[in-house]
Amino acid sequence: MPSEHKIGEVADALGITVRTIRYYEEAGLLEPLRTEGGTRYYTERHMARLRAILHLADNGFSLEAIRLIAAAREGSRSGDEGSSRVTTRLDEVLEELAMRIDALALLKEEIVRARSWVRKCRGCANRPTSKGCPECPVRKHVADVELLGLIWDQHD
Repeated sequence: MPSEHKIGEVADALGITVRTIRYYEEAGLLEPLRTEGGTRYYTERHMARLRAILHLADNGFSLEAIRLIAAAREGSRSGDEGSSRVTTRLDEVLEELAMRIDALALLKEEIVRARSWVRKCRGCANRPTSKGCPECPVRKHVADVELLGLIWDQHD
């Protein structure tokens, strides 16, 4: 492959749409090379940057969080200052990630509990509604397991 790629080639190589690439350009996160005619060209460095953006976005980071990471070194007068700024931002990202991991662990526990209660309905011939199965174990635990409020019928 040549060292410079057109936007469609980049989209195909990364399994994304051209619109996604343009979105990150419009957000100021990616600045391709352009011919006098306006054709966009991307180097391997652009593609590496785009892969990093996609990796963060795919893992739930907001556009603003990605922008802050990308801009952390800008304006630094020395490597020491740049390192300090980047490290500070990455520490913030790690803290945010730790909070998400904790929240996901709690959600996982809730899903396991909901699944456990829903499994008790296996083999039940009653209609899975408040009227069809007034003694349903799922219904009895809607207040204890938040997710069951989504699963159990809403017409009590």
